[in-house]
Amino acid sequence: MSVTISREFWFSMGHTLNDYIGKCHNLHGHNYRLLVEVSSPRLNDIGMVMDFGDLKALVETVIDNEFDHRFLVHREDTRADDLVIIDPNVVLCDYNPTAEQIASDLRDKIRFVLDRTVDPPQIESITLWETNNSYAKV
Repeated sequence: MSVTISREFWFSMGHTLNDYIGKCHNLHGHNYRLLVEVSSPRLNDIGMVMDFGDLKALVETVIDNEFDHRFLVHREDTRADDLVIIDPNVVLCDYNPTAEQIASDLRDKIRFVLDRTVDPPQIESITLWETNNSYAKV
């Protein structure tokens, strides 16, 4: 029987969508909410999937280093080069930074750091809220 634990995180980040007709083509930002769910088929020696504090530290490293107070723009966006000159916190992505793509990127980066731990748990899901009522889950 697999056991799942979850941890929530919050961060602020801006983005713009390339080749999109609508408000999200404008430069804008969100206060994101992230839910990370990890599981293991067995508990460790003290009865945990993983220590919540360790999960928090690992995920916050990813968020703080690559997402929090950053601005994501697709590298093929015609505005990308100018935005990088204006602000060094602009991150050029290989993808259009939709909620779905950002959630997938977070999953991959969190998996990378989790896989370097002893007996790493599996990621069950990553849920990223872009607004209070809109989210992507991978």
